[in-house]
Amino acid sequence: MNKMKFAQPDKDQVPTDWPYRKNSRIIEVDKIKWHVQIFKNNKKKQRPLFLLIHGTGGAVHSWKNIITPLFVNADLISIDLPGHGFTYEKHENDYSLPRITELLINLLNALKIENLDKVVGHSAGAAIAIELSLQTNLGKVNHIVGINPSLVPPPPIFNTLLNPIITPFVTAKSFTSLLSSITRNTTLVDNLLTSTGSELNKDQKNLYKRIFQKNRHLNGSIKFMASTNLTELLLKTKNLKTSSTFIIGQQDNWVKREPLLKILKQYFPSSKIIENIGGHLLHETYPEKISEQILKASFIE
Repeated sequence: MNKMKFAQPDKDQVPTDWPYRKNSRIIEVDKIKWHVQIFKNNKKKQRPLFLLIHGTGGAVHSWKNIITPLFVNADLISIDLPGHGFTYEKHENDYSLPRITELLINLLNALKIENLDKVVGHSAGAAIAIELSLQTNLGKVNHIVGINPSLVPPPPIFNTLLNPIITPFVTAKSFTSLLSSITRNTTLVDNLLTSTGSELNKDQKNLYKRIFQKNRHLNGSIKFMASTNLTELLLKTKNLKTSSTFIIGQQDNWVKREPLLKILKQYFPSSKIIENIGGHLLHETYPEKISEQILKASFIE
């Protein structure tokens, strides 16, 4: 049994004005302090349970607009991945999909969660949802929903925009302060968000800017992206028995539609594919529509 410490966050752990902070908990498992947001209707029993997993560079705030429509029909758990948002890990050595998933399983076990009706993953979060299904003996996850799943290499524009970060990260001794300075004093975050093909409002952009000013978040995002082995994951999908639905934005500039469809047809031939008008951050710009598609994928009417 993993030892767990469960507490409300203090103001230094999670900002007091962070979305849904009243639902935030800091859960320490195996020396990792997870930032978890829990949405549970205690008046109703036998409600489905959904786990929400953000993508590279994201955090729980990315689900802000979709929480309310989903919570009508299901209990929810949203997490900041290790190295992201307000989850703290001291070592940060290995951010590969298998290790991140192993840590997530330890968290779920500590929370005594034995079954997930749906794991909803955005971008790289979808890859974790797949890895989670593969690592849990195919019984803990009933259905996967991948929103613009990051199952193809990122486009050149992504690497181009990140070059100002990656180069000093690799070469400078004082890289943490350098990274923070870059995001604070340039339009890098604005350019990255614009390149997704999704138009966020000012408040949504500001949340991303705030977490990207955190050295730990920026560091973790780069390490996670660099450690992800999609080829290895896709080769393992022959053992995947969990059903899946993939929700795609036709104007996604980060996960291009055509190569993604080829991957999905090759490795997930029985999955359901739903196409929408919208960019990479589809769930943030069209929360009502996407929440409805998630719920229908869960066979909830």
